[in-house]
Amino acid sequence: MPIDVLMPQLSPTMTEGRLAKWTRKEGDKISAGDVIAEVETDKATMEVEASDDGILHMIIGQPGADLPVGAPIAVLRGKDEKVAADYKPKGKVAEKKVEVKKEEPKAAPVVTVAPVVVPVKKEIRNQKSEIRPVVGSGRVKASPLAKRLAADSGVNLALVRGSGPQGRVVAADVKRSGGGGGHPLMALLAGSGAVRGSDRVEKVAPMRRAIAARLLQSKQTVPHFYLTRSADMRRLMDARAELNEMLAASGQKLTVNDFIVKACGLALRDFPMANASWGEGGEVTTYGNVDISVAVAIEGGLVTPIVFNADAKGLGEISGEVKQLAADARAGKLKPAQYEGGSFSISNLGMYGIEEFSAIINPPQAAILAVGATGRDGMMKLTLSVDHRVIDGALGAELLGAIVGYLEQPKSMVG
Repeated sequence: MPIDVLMPQLSPTMTEGRLAKWTRKEGDKISAGDVIAEVETDKATMEVEASDDGILHMIIGQPGADLPVGAPIAVLRGKDEKVAADYKPKGKVAEKKVEVKKEEPKAAPVVTVAPVVVPVKKEIRNQKSEIRPVVGSGRVKASPLAKRLAADSGVNLALVRGSGPQGRVVAADVKRSGGGGGHPLMALLAGSGAVRGSDRVEKVAPMRRAIAARLLQSKQTVPHFYLTRSADMRRLMDARAELNEMLAASGQKLTVNDFIVKACGLALRDFPMANASWGEGGEVTTYGNVDISVAVAIEGGLVTPIVFNADAKGLGEISGEVKQLAADARAGKLKPAQYEGGSFSISNLGMYGIEEFSAIINPPQAAILAVGATGRDGMMKLTLSVDHRVIDGALGAELLGAIVGYLEQPKSMVG
């Protein structure tokens, strides 16, 4: 009998997947373990393997289709098997149970928007004014700036069509007439003549929907508070330059972020009560290992791959891991075990020139560190977002102080 291929659950948080592409076509011979499709989940694009041998009889769903976990996506048949024309594959889609706790606010529904392109009529306004300058006794009404501009560029104001009140000639009129080259700032007064483009409504990717739901949940249910300190990075910059010079032959290069990951790992080891999370049942879990999630921007969103046991690893190992994890994330090759979990997060926007910002906590973790750019004076702003249910003000201040201490004294990171 035919074998139904169902949408698999490729990550613990996955409830539906978007068919990215089919790697096989109808009529192909399939062996168990063959990759037949690629599915975009809320975290990454992953491969779907056939669990049985057979012929790919039917493909259900074209690339771009969103299907829930357990929904049929294909049908396999035996080599000489005939499938009835009215055969309907059966799925195993679990019913969604919605529980609303009285003490918790209701989460806003996630709306899936169908791909629609809405044309907007372009409106081109007639730049020619029907109001002419008043020419009476040889005097033209014009603004002082327009007169100066006309004199500098040799424009006859009597021939310029005015667009100001009562036909008054303004600087923009002189500019449109071909004058205005006399002063370099005059170009700022004229518009570009550009017209509005068309608005576009696009289908939201599964990753972006998951990010939106998760951040909404965090801001609605996690009581955030924020702590900010500046770190003097001059010693660290000198140490980094010296280490990179020694590593030049190997091709390895340490980044400031590598030092930050190490400093956070050591600080959490020093204050283990901050290396914790809040549970759904109201319990606090204190982690035995320090696993640092590092935010990586990818097309369509971001992921947070994990540097496990960051407190025990050297800078060289951390640097190599972070670079590989970032490359795999951008290529969509991360496995769930590489991004599920973690006890603390780092979000660094310093490379974009951002001086200071506050990050949203990545639940169930209890804290995230937002890293800004290092200024010309060598100072760098660090903002710690904290879940007040797990970490109080004093503990948060001690944790951030320890992070700053390690960054300002990079030699203290040894051991």
